[in-house]
Amino acid sequence: MMKKKRLISILSICLLLALLAPVSAAEVGYVGYKLPRLKGNNYTGYHQKATNDDYIRNIVENVSNTSTVNFWAQDHSGDISSKYNQKVGSVAKIIFNTNKDKGNSIRMAMENGKLSTGYAFVAGRVNFR
Repeated sequence: MMKKKRLISILSICLLLALLAPVSAAEVGYVGYKLPRLKGNNYTGYHQKATNDDYIRNIVENVSNTSTVNFWAQDHSGDISSKYNQKVGSVAKIIFNTNKDKGNSIRMAMENGKLSTGYAFVAGRVNFR
């Protein structure tokens, strides 16, 4: 019961912060993304790149039931970057291993950084550039 109240409080704070934070056109907030058990993956939606930069920038604002989360970039054909391990408050420049120009669709993939039988949650902001 206490864990459920704590999780609801954390998710509520994340939602409030996401609504109050200034966001650029290419930056998208994500709140309460569930990280499945045993390093199962979750994904943001696809977003069109606004620049010719070959990276996205991810800021982790909150995590629950884990201490680290792995993030990487994908296009419609699959992975286009290495995995980047992040903690609360960290910022990562997720560099593509291929050229992706303005207009290409990119999404961010994520998984719990620890092998766990429980679910974890993450919130933050990603700039799809």
